[in-house]
Amino acid sequence: MASEAKEARRAGARRRGQADRRAAILAAAARRFAEFGFEATTVRQIADDVQILSGSLYHHFATKEEMLDDIVRDAVLDQHARALRIASADCEAEVRFVTLIAEELSALAERIEAYAIIFNERKFFRRSAEFAYLIKARKDAFEAWRSVLDDGVREGAFHAGIDSYLTISTIMRMLNSGADWYRHEDGSPLDAMANYSLEALTAFYAGFVLRSVRAAGRTDAPIPGALPRR
Repeated sequence: MASEAKEARRAGARRRGQADRRAAILAAAARRFAEFGFEATTVRQIADDVQILSGSLYHHFATKEEMLDDIVRDAVLDQHARALRIASADCEAEVRFVTLIAEELSALAERIEAYAIIFNERKFFRRSAEFAYLIKARKDAFEAWRSVLDDGVREGAFHAGIDSYLTISTIMRMLNSGADWYRHEDGSPLDAMANYSLEALTAFYAGFVLRSVRAAGRTDAPIPGALPRR
C-alpha cells in the first residue's frame, strides 16, 4: 500500500509538472504571437524562451496552430457569450450599449495578449478552416452589438443614420488600443495612462461613443451606468 501511495504521489507530481510546463509554453507563445505575429514566430523561439529543446515542445503540442488555438479559444468564446448575454438583457438599449463597452474593455485589459492576437491575426484566421469557429463567434458577437444599436434607434435614443459596421469596428479598435495603453503604460512624459483607473477610462469611452450615436438633443444627457458584471 505504501509503495502504491508513493507511486500515486509521483504520478501526480509528474502531471503537475507537465501542466506547469504546458502553461509556461503557452505564456511564451502568447507573448511572441502578440508582439511579433503568429507566422513570424518559430517553434524554436518559443522553446528557447522556456529553455527546452524544440523536440520536447512537441510532447505538449502537436503543432504551432494547436498552441494558438489554446491561447485564443476561451477568449473568443467568452467574448461571444458576453456580447449575446448583454444584448439580450431586459433593459434599455443605451444601458446595454454602455455595458458592452465596459465589459469589453475590462476583458481586453485582463487578457490583453489573447485579444491582441485575435485582432491582429484576423486575416490568418479567415483563411484557416480550423479557426472557422472563431470567425463565426466573432460575427455573432458583432451582430449582437449591431442589434443593440438597432434597438437604440427604435427607442429613439440613437440617431437613425448610424453606420453600424464602421461604428462597431471603430469602437473595437479604440477599446483594443485603450486596453493596450492601459496595460503597457511606460511612464514616459507622453504616456500618462498611470493617472487613469480602468473605471475612468471606461467612463471616458462610454461618453465619447454615446455622444457620437445619440439622437439630436440627447448628446448631453447623463451617461447611464453599466449593468452589474456577472
